[in-house]
Amino acid sequence: MAFSNPVGPETINGRLAMLGVFAAIGAELATGQDFITQFQGAAPVVLTTWAVIAAASLVPVLKGADPTTAFGPLTHTAEMANGRAAMLGLAALIIIELTKGSALF
Repeated sequence: MAFSNPVGPETINGRLAMLGVFAAIGAELATGQDFITQFQGAAPVVLTTWAVIAAASLVPVLKGADPTTAFGPLTHTAEMANGRAAMLGLAALIIIELTKGSALF
């Protein structure tokens, strides 16, 4: 699976990062725990969720669907841009929290 493939590693990682940023910030606001603490407390659930989403990302391709087909405002280009922003945001959140030594929010 190459990066040029519409459902390549970048798309899957972007989807996982979008979920990760949303979940990490939501849980941080609700509990006050930083990302690492959250992950340590729920690692099996997080890893299982990631595996399911990664596998589900491949199902349309295996069924012959065109993953670049737009669904209203949900285009492949928008998903890639949002995924890239989420990857940067999640990395920044982790770096800031490690540097700060506590939760960001």
